[in-house]
Amino acid sequence: MYKILNAIEKTDKEDLVLVVEEDRRTRRHVKKIRMRQCVKDIGKYSFLHRTVEKWNALNYEVVTPHNVHNFKEKLDK
Repeated sequence: MYKILNAIEKTDKEDLVLVVEEDRRTRRHVKKIRMRQCVKDIGKYSFLHRTVEKWNALNYEVVTPHNVHNFKEKLDK
C-alpha cells in the first residue's frame, strides 16, 4: 500500500477503487483511504479491503517516511 500511494509502484489507483483522503481532520494520518461500499461478501473480505482497513489503522509516524526502508523499520516497531 505504501508503494502504491507514494507512486513507487506503477499502478493505476482508480483501477483499485482507492480514494486517498488527504485531510487534516482524520484521526490517525493524512493518507487514509476510502473504498466504495461492497454489497457482496466477496468484496467485503477481499485482500484489498482488508489491507485498506489495516492501512487506515496505522499511526502517522509509520505512514509518512520518505522511503520503503524507513517505512518497514517503523512498521516493525
